[in-house]
Amino acid sequence: MFSEPILPQAANLLQIHHCRAPFCLLQAYQLIPVPSGPLSGHFSRSSSYSESLAELAAHQQTSRPTPPILSSSGSSESQRSSAGMFPHLSSAGATSNPRASFDINMVETPKQVLRADYTDTSLPTESQGRLTELVAYVQEMPSLYEVHREIIQILHQGFVDHIYPSSNPNAHRDPRTYELLSELRQARENFDKLFAVGEEQWLDWLQDESILAQTAEERVNIVDKCRRAVEEECGSARLWITYGDWVLHCYKWALEPATDLEGENGEAERLVGREVFDWKLVLDTWEEAVQSTKHDLAQSHEVWDKYMTVRFGDVGQKLSSADAAAALELFQARLHVPHAMWEETFQAFSTFISANFPTKYENIMSTTLKDSASAKELLGERDVYESALRQAQAGGDQTSEYSTFDQYILFERNEEEQAKKRRNAKGKRNTKVLQDLELDMVAALYCRSELRFPSVVAIWEAHLDYLVEKSKSGILPLLARATKHCPWSGSLWKQYLLASEIAEDEFDETEKIKHKATRTGLLDAAGVEQALVIYDAWCGYLLRRTKRADSTEEDADVAEMGIRSSIEAVHSLASKQGLGPDFDASFSLQRKYVEYLKSQGRFDNARAQFDDAVADFGKHHKFWLRFYEFELQKGVQMAFIQQGGNERLPTLWSAPFAVGVLKQGLQYPDLDKPEPLVEALLNHCEDFEDADELQNALSLVRKVQTKINEKKREEALQVESVVRDSQKAEEQVASRTEEVANGLHIGKRKREDDLQEPDSKKRNTNAVEMQESVEGSAPQQEQLKRDREHASILVQNLPDSVSETKIRQFFSSCGLVKHVKYLEDEHTAVVEFEDADAASFALSRDGREFEGSEISVVLNTGSTLYVTNYPAAADEAFIRNLLRPYGEIINVRFPSLQKNKRRRFCYVEFKLPSEAQAATELDNKEIDGLQIVAKISNPTVRHARTEKKDDGRKVFVGQLPFKATADDVEKLFAKYGKLENIRVPKDANARNRIRGVAFLTFESSEQAQAALAMNDQEFKGRKITVQRTEESGRTTKDPLRVSKSPSVQVAGETSVNSSDLSSIEDRQQRTVAICDVPDTVNESRIRAMAEKTGPVRKVLLKTNHQGALIEFETVADAGRAMIELDGHEIDPGRHIRVTTEKEMLQQKAEHKQEQFAKRPAPTRPTNTSAQGPVRRPMQPGARKGGHLGQRSAFLMQTEQKKGTDADVQTANGKKTNEDFRNLIKKG
Repeated sequence: MFSEPILPQAANLLQIHHCRAPFCLLQAYQLIPVPSGPLSGHFSRSSSYSESLAELAAHQQTSRPTPPILSSSGSSESQRSSAGMFPHLSSAGATSNPRASFDINMVETPKQVLRADYTDTSLPTESQGRLTELVAYVQEMPSLYEVHREIIQILHQGFVDHIYPSSNPNAHRDPRTYELLSELRQARENFDKLFAVGEEQWLDWLQDESILAQTAEERVNIVDKCRRAVEEECGSARLWITYGDWVLHCYKWALEPATDLEGENGEAERLVGREVFDWKLVLDTWEEAVQSTKHDLAQSHEVWDKYMTVRFGDVGQKLSSADAAAALELFQARLHVPHAMWEETFQAFSTFISANFPTKYENIMSTTLKDSASAKELLGERDVYESALRQAQAGGDQTSEYSTFDQYILFERNEEEQAKKRRNAKGKRNTKVLQDLELDMVAALYCRSELRFPSVVAIWEAHLDYLVEKSKSGILPLLARATKHCPWSGSLWKQYLLASEIAEDEFDETEKIKHKATRTGLLDAAGVEQALVIYDAWCGYLLRRTKRADSTEEDADVAEMGIRSSIEAVHSLASKQGLGPDFDASFSLQRKYVEYLKSQGRFDNARAQFDDAVADFGKHHKFWLRFYEFELQKGVQMAFIQQGGNERLPTLWSAPFAVGVLKQGLQYPDLDKPEPLVEALLNHCEDFEDADELQNALSLVRKVQTKINEKKREEALQVESVVRDSQKAEEQVASRTEEVANGLHIGKRKREDDLQEPDSKKRNTNAVEMQESVEGSAPQQEQLKRDREHASILVQNLPDSVSETKIRQFFSSCGLVKHVKYLEDEHTAVVEFEDADAASFALSRDGREFEGSEISVVLNTGSTLYVTNYPAAADEAFIRNLLRPYGEIINVRFPSLQKNKRRRFCYVEFKLPSEAQAATELDNKEIDGLQIVAKISNPTVRHARTEKKDDGRKVFVGQLPFKATADDVEKLFAKYGKLENIRVPKDANARNRIRGVAFLTFESSEQAQAALAMNDQEFKGRKITVQRTEESGRTTKDPLRVSKSPSVQVAGETSVNSSDLSSIEDRQQRTVAICDVPDTVNESRIRAMAEKTGPVRKVLLKTNHQGALIEFETVADAGRAMIELDGHEIDPGRHIRVTTEKEMLQQKAEHKQEQFAKRPAPTRPTNTSAQGPVRRPMQPGARKGGHLGQRSAFLMQTEQKKGTDADVQTANGKKTNEDFRNLIKKG
């Protein structure tokens, strides 16, 4: 449903390429993007609105020093998410000459400006300087959203500190004495004129004003602000509660006697309050709140519960007969609506009935339960989506939340269609259908998603499409809210104008919408494309008004003036952005003007518009086709106007001016596509013109076709030359590669090389050793292998909409391109070659023109980080979250585990070397008890993969108390010598406890030997075990020790007794087999994934079969895991499957093919007849459950032995009927 990925949190709305702020300041305001992925669902509008805020060019003017960025600790995360979700805008039209506020067309800058100097105020010194700089910036660039917000946050925090000074916690100062109160109010007013305030900031604003209000008029003003807030943030339960509470507070205030502090006017103010804030207003407000939020499954109960308390007090007590009857009706109506706290509402209803209708309790309860059963059923159907939303919001996972809303709305719309079909089905109009019709769940969901993602254009457009499709009311209020939250979207403004026209609003009302779109300058700042959309819609509206039956001469004058001023405004904006006059290839505004002139009979003026536009649009074939169509229409209309009867026919038959337009277009230099004009000219002359004109046309077409053929031959020769140069370059690169390979190794191992290594010895799971870094010294004679770091280049300033294929073709002449990583939003790509020499050769492309843009090419060395010794269960998401604060991550690569399942390191590729260097700050930092290693990858120095020798210095400690800490263990063993390293693994299921083991490394082997004295000693109530470890990392084990869960064996010649058979069968039922597991996933990750379902006893990784066996503690957990793990996304784009062990073992090891590697031709068997049937040994039977009719393979072992001779006899021949009968008898 969402066409755009969950949009980045670029809260710096419209600080785009039209402002003068230094790049580092604006970049600092960008928040971390929401993780994204293509989502399929209901919000399926144009993807053009999913583009990010345009990056500011690094060459932007920096007229003033950048103020340091302060952490906004005063604002909550919810404040960030509610108002800081502004999408990026297209960078089309970016210019190196950004505009200040006074340059923006019709900018409605605030009349009142904030004071410039805050040095002598009560704010902290740091905030004084920061606020002074921010105010200076916002005066020059009023479109900087985050700057406005930070100004308000600083002033608001000063307001709070003034009332409750930190120096005196018990003090409570008069809020009206805050010296910057006027600045705070003015900053909010300025912000409100430009942007949507947002739910969180409305709550702060209303709270501050409620503290300041003293008179009845001030209280009424707050009521007005509450009304605006609930209209802008439709369906917000929190704002409705604030609104209702404030009205109730004002009602109580008016009834109370005036205090001495209020002075002489106190009682008069309260008399006014009693007239304004009566009980009816209180009830009306709360009833409207309930009605507006009743379909919000998650939060509507908060509003309803407060309403019931306000109206009736404690409903569990005896009420008057009138109140009891009203409460009964409200309860029953409420229980018909699904909501999150339905069970609690039903329990409160039960208490209410017991207190007020005790004699009718059973009858009322049973009837109500029966009537509301469908609501409970509807709630159950939606619980999975509500749970997913709660989980995503609690974890701050906005991508998941966005996707859940997407799927939730799709589900609700499908349910709505099903309810409609049930209603229309004959004889099936039941209670549930009628209830379904009363619930407007879809609209409520749209409102909830708009509250969470207010600046996602696709959500607003999808909501609009839904209302239009269902012919429902509320389109204009919806578009008013949408354009307030997304003022940069020309599409939404266009829809707003169109809806106003359809609603037949007065001209003044529609004109106000147009002025709202253009007066703030935010639409201009979004780029000329967005401005063009709204001006085109406005001109279309003016043109249609002139064609109405009741149109007047004044309408025509207004239309001409409006269209011409729109053309001038757009051209002025385009020129300020550095665009040419042909920025609008569709000639849209000029076409509107031409249509207007035609409708007024001013054909010569209309023709002049085309003649004047030839210089700007002549290279576009579509322009000439529109010019041709105009001449055809003009000829027809002129014939009907000037002539009549038979004299009109020859004029209609021929259109010489139209032919002349096509000829002029074909002779125009640099015409982009002459073929459509050629076709139009020949068709026209053959259908309408005489023989002479047709002959002249054919002659012209031959000349044009000759030029086209010559151009195609030149292009073919250029392509052939490029191919030749590419082949020659490849040969040169291959030659240089061979020379380098013979002299110096600078590469890194390919994954295929890893497959040839022998598997290392198994290690104790409690003593997992970190794999040695591959960054060391290596013999120079080693064969040249893959070197991503030195064989990659960073290409910047790429043109829009360029494909990876074109990038690869452009650099193919430099050498074999192995991989291209294109960052479309950044206009940047990382190109990896086969070797380092090709990358060096590609530097010659720096500064060259590519698809109309001058690109920058630099080596991408130093941008890859080598990371190891992180937690064993860490996945790509863990690594990205860990390193995201340091810069933009392009790729994370994990090694293959096919020949060594204990490898634990990865390579993280950043966009810039400076970002990778900054990430080395994590080196030696402790994470989950491990000292992480994070170093710049340097493949030119490496050594063989060896394991550290401990020289007898390592000690294993077992049976530790689970509450012990690393410090406790260190204090216990410090008396035996200096400890170089202590590792105390945490329990994966309970982070506040350890696993009961520890690994110690002493400075010398003598100290480790002395520590063995602690063996069998009591420590915190438990006898611990202390053992030396071998060089391989194992502790000495008892040869008779039996595994808690022995590995599954394939059925063979060994006999199995009944007790062993029962144990094996039980273990099989507790074991789940999964396949399609990437060879970069280790056992720890699989265990962590499986333990979300239930306790796991054992995990057996089968990398050579892309699978794993997971043994759970109980059969029930295994059953749940089969459902939950099937289709689980274990890596981005990689989903695992639950299968049988037999099927999993039939899979082959994962083999990765390079992106552009040459693949060998498939080989065919030379002698198929020599290949006999493949006979495989019998595998253990599948688990019980889900395989009815299948006997266990263990029960068939004896029969297999007995049938060996028979199998041998029939192995080379066909089965007979007698064989099948014997087989059935055995079964």
